[in-house]
Amino acid sequence: MSENVQSIERALTLINTIVDAQRPLSIAELSQAAGLAPSTIHRIIQTLAANGYIHQDLNSKRYDIGPEIVEISRSLYLRYDLVRRVRPYLQDLVDITGETAHLAELYGTSAMYLSQLEPLSMVRMFTTPGSIAPLYCSDVGKLFLADLPPARIADIIQKTGLRPRTPHTITSPEHLDVALQVVREQGYAEDDEEREIGVRCVSAPILNGAGKVIAAIGIAGSSGRLIKERVPDLAAVVLQVAQRAATELILQPRDEAHTL
Repeated sequence: MSENVQSIERALTLINTIVDAQRPLSIAELSQAAGLAPSTIHRIIQTLAANGYIHQDLNSKRYDIGPEIVEISRSLYLRYDLVRRVRPYLQDLVDITGETAHLAELYGTSAMYLSQLEPLSMVRMFTTPGSIAPLYCSDVGKLFLADLPPARIADIIQKTGLRPRTPHTITSPEHLDVALQVVREQGYAEDDEEREIGVRCVSAPILNGAGKVIAAIGIAGSSGRLIKERVPDLAAVVLQVAQRAATELILQPRDEAHTL
């Protein structure tokens, strides 16, 4: 085992020890509980504290979980809460369209799928929750890009590039600009076999009270079944369901961080 990996494992052990104790611990208590030398613990603790993962009370000198751990826990809770509350609307999309429904959020320079519901039909589109998709060639990704300022879009393109995934992938910034303007005008986005041949997707944004995109909800199906001629009608359904989901979230905010 490399020294770096061992240090990471020890850091995680210390964090888990404090979490399990449900109270601040001293170096001596950490040493006894984790089975590590006080000198080793002190060195690791200093790094964790400097990065906000551990906090030392100046009076007791004991260590507790820091603000970064709290923020991670809070972020995971909000994500779970969003999935739970939007799930009925995903089911509505499945019931109305007969296609697979998905929910995604912006994740750095990608889109992350949070949830998916499949129809009972034989042919389904599987997108594992937690998987990510490029912004420039996915329906959900283009929704997020269209909501960002030009400088941020340019920065993302510079970092990720516009690699062709299929013959239909947009590979130039100019063509992407045009596509994003269409998304803004029509209010929904398409993936017309741009990420995977044989798959077509349509998504609409879930907006907060300020009109900003907080998530994307949509459907995916085989291009043979979800033909181009069906897209306008299906998009109207997706838009309507997305608006209903946003209204529910606005009227019943979970907490101020998730208030829409």
